[in-house]
Amino acid sequence: MRGLLKVINKLNGVIIFLFVIVTVSFFPFLVVYGDLEYTEYFCRLHGWDVSETDKSCSIGERLTPFVTDSNYTIEKFASGLEFPVSMDFVGDDMLVLEKHSGKVIRISNDGVLYDEPILDVSVRYNYYSGLLGIATLSDRVFLYYTESISGEDAREGSGVENSVDAKNRVYQYDWNGEKLSNPVLIKEFIAQLANNHHGGAMTKGLDNEIYFVIGDEGQSGVFENRAENPCYKVSFVNDECTDEPVYETSSIFKIDTERGNSIELFAMGIRNSFGLDVDPVTGYLWDTENGEHYFDEINLVKHRFNSGWNSVMGPTDRENPDTHPCAGGIIGNETNCPVEYRGFQPIPPTFENFVYSDPEFSFHQTVGPTAIAFPDDSFGYSDMLFVSDYHYATIYKFPLNSDRTGFNFSNPELVDLVLDGDVDMQPRELFFAYNFPGGISAITFHDGVMYVAALMDGTIYKIYPIQTTDTSIPDWIKTNAEWWATGQIDENSYVLGLQWLISNGIIQMPVTEQLTQSEISIIPDWIKTNAGWWATGQIDENSYVLGLQWLISNGIIVV
Repeated sequence: MRGLLKVINKLNGVIIFLFVIVTVSFFPFLVVYGDLEYTEYFCRLHGWDVSETDKSCSIGERLTPFVTDSNYTIEKFASGLEFPVSMDFVGDDMLVLEKHSGKVIRISNDGVLYDEPILDVSVRYNYYSGLLGIATLSDRVFLYYTESISGEDAREGSGVENSVDAKNRVYQYDWNGEKLSNPVLIKEFIAQLANNHHGGAMTKGLDNEIYFVIGDEGQSGVFENRAENPCYKVSFVNDECTDEPVYETSSIFKIDTERGNSIELFAMGIRNSFGLDVDPVTGYLWDTENGEHYFDEINLVKHRFNSGWNSVMGPTDRENPDTHPCAGGIIGNETNCPVEYRGFQPIPPTFENFVYSDPEFSFHQTVGPTAIAFPDDSFGYSDMLFVSDYHYATIYKFPLNSDRTGFNFSNPELVDLVLDGDVDMQPRELFFAYNFPGGISAITFHDGVMYVAALMDGTIYKIYPIQTTDTSIPDWIKTNAEWWATGQIDENSYVLGLQWLISNGIIQMPVTEQLTQSEISIIPDWIKTNAGWWATGQIDENSYVLGLQWLISNGIIVV
């Protein structure tokens, strides 16, 4: 581990640089998550071309996904999709949701898209709305989408005068192996305009139960822990606060598919969520939850869980200006504050036996968490939970504790279960993969493979374990590394040895998208330092290979 941290520390500059590239895409995304006109605007803004399909940005080779564990490889699985936002498997076929087109795309197990979508529904799309969530059984598929009342796809405008009305709806469809048919409406919600939180994430439990989530829709009522003086404003209904009727928002629901699709309110107080998954060992539900300016969350969602919004976001022992503007350090809020919450947030009162508990983990500075996923048996990492984000296009790994109800970190920076600080302060042990072009929207596992959807790039990647061999590295390779580190041989002689090592399969290199050879094909000094450490046993082979991956993906070594 000491050696690995040495390598990772040397890689910090590279990682931070890549994160900065990805980060710039987030805020324009809030403005342009819409049709072709806005897709073109977004792409041009960052110097990207629109893809040949006109569905996504051609982001380019400078954003090459990277896995930190050299025992795993990453490669493209499918491309040419229009904002792939969610996915699940039926048999060995993947079903992918195109958020704006309302199409459900079927992809074979070799990554080939079928000629026709298996379903095309009418959606109102933009920002958080559109075709959003999917969960599958062997003969049924459940979908969550913002259904356009007009019967045609429509981009959401800035107000009722230039928008069509819509409802967020959950449907069950029959699956016959070729098409989805016979829609049955399961649940209907409001679909607010003005960039509000529609949620939409879905997942399947161990007993074929289906969970789905809706965000707060900009409401402030009983499900947002505002039982006193609730305020409901609903597009196309009213433009002033009312206290009746009570709209169901900020909640997770459970469908019992074995009992006539009966629906139960399972959890409340959720601001918005893009990720739900069920632990395959315990059967417990987990979610990601998105903060406004502070405190994204990862939650264990037990039955009748109250996540706290909008009384609490993040742990209660930390102040949060998003929930209480009179918290310390907020200039201009010194007056008209009946109560000042300095250093804490108040636990919301009990509502119908829903019980609040602190998040299992929080990001103080928001990262835009999206998917949450447990690996299947053959992938490895059986005691880890994976979470992706949009802001930094990163997949994090969280070590579960012995009863799988929380996390067990060895790093002292994380024992308080809050990640503080900027990107360059994040402990490297959290990273599993990063640098996915256009941000990550979804993760799913199937037959020992992790599938990752890159939203703006319209691409799905696959990550899987490399088949290991028992072949040992010849001593002369390590000798070459030591000689190069100490100046006894030149760079070309060292690179020839590496090329021989990789081409003969003695070191298994994950497949990366290799760039054209760099204009400045100079190996950085830290690579030479690592070579010396590896030769003298200060770092292991896995740590050394991380540096080789960087050289190959940046076109400095061509194999």
